Amino acid sequence: MSSDITRTFERGNLHELAEFLVTPARSGIFLTRSRIRSLAGEMGLRAGVQNRARMLENLFREAGSDGRVQELLARIDGVAEENLARYRAWSKACPPSRAAWREWSKKTRELRRHLAQARKWARAMQEEAP
Repeated sequence: MSSDITRTFERGNLHELAEFLVTPARSGIFLTRSRIRSLAGEMGLRAGVQNRARMLENLFREAGSDGRVQELLARIDGVAEENLARYRAWSKACPPSRAAWREWSKKTRELRRHLAQARKWARAMQEEAP
């Protein structure tokens, strides 16, 4: 049985992917509107001013138009990496919370595996493009 993350990435629907990534209980990370704007600004792109899923969807479209989807995926992976470090620190600081943070960490590690695969797909698509 495939996980929620696997199904979302396999379908490849941009709207579903954006909704998934901005839902912490599904993705294991929390992307605020401010963080999405920061990612866009760091890349010199626009995310717009809407709800988080729509902003992220717009950012993917902008990155795609600019041939920079791999970079955006890598930046989102960086957010996931930061979250993992935070979950480890919280688990260490509050041992009774370890089980909860272990589950969040599991989701985040799975997300990172899928982001790595998505970067490979994006690279292959870019190399095949005329």
